[in-house]
Amino acid sequence: MIKLLMLGDSLVEWGNWSRNLSRAVAINRGIAGEMTEELSARLMDEIDDCPDPDAVLVQSGTNNLLMGYMFFPAIFTTMMQRLRACYPPQVPLILCSLTPMPAAPIHEIEQINRQLAEVAATIENCVFLDLVKPFAEQCQPGTHPGFLADNVHLSARGYQVWAGEIDRCLQNLFPDHRRS
Repeated sequence: MIKLLMLGDSLVEWGNWSRNLSRAVAINRGIAGEMTEELSARLMDEIDDCPDPDAVLVQSGTNNLLMGYMFFPAIFTTMMQRLRACYPPQVPLILCSLTPMPAAPIHEIEQINRQLAEVAATIENCVFLDLVKPFAEQCQPGTHPGFLADNVHLSARGYQVWAGEIDRCLQNLFPDHRRS
């Protein structure tokens, strides 16, 4: 199994990754309510606590966006650079987009996701994992809702979709790695 360090907010913390991921063992380091700047502040401690992951996934910014703090993608530039400097180049970094949560205007989510994709493009061996299309295709409000009633947090279906995208990403990054 792939050892996946997962950094982020409640969306990471509340995921049942052992059930939903088939290609990875998650080291879940999500903290509910956390802002991107708080993740950046604890980043070196997380690196010290997990010095040898096979891959690192970062998902953050939901709380910043909901609080109206639209300039947080700039924090990702230095945060992803620090991750790249601390982990060997062969350790892939996965930067997740924001999900298309109903609680935020889609144009703001699209703007932020464009900026996050640009950050990922500047970092060696960094993949931008865009979740908007999979959520739009696989989560239908009436029959298969991707979000809980708060329109921010993921439903069981939302976590299945996200985990499926992570598994596909890991398959592309580690094509010779067998499922366990």
